[in-house]
Amino acid sequence: MERSWAGPLPDPRTMAQYEQILPGAADRILAMAETAATGRIKIEERQAEAEISAASTGQGSALFLTICAMIGAAAFFMAGKNIAGGAFLSVPVVMLIRSFITRT
Repeated sequence: MERSWAGPLPDPRTMAQYEQILPGAADRILAMAETAATGRIKIEERQAEAEISAASTGQGSALFLTICAMIGAAAFFMAGKNIAGGAFLSVPVVMLIRSFITRT
């Protein structure tokens, strides 16, 4: 006969044996498992917050670069430098196309 058990806690029989040998052991084991689970949850929450922050920073940077490129393009077009204006205008257009192509 073979028994197996998976999880953060021992199987109920083993838990009862711990409690028989050392009264209060089951409560301590449960508290330990709860602490470990709470720690993992907090780590996952911090990771999610960091990912959101990084995404917001990236979006802000992309917006800033796009606005700068469009202002530069407008300035070159007004000065009659159509090639330079087209080059500056191509930056936001390429970034927009790239965002749609690489989207998963």
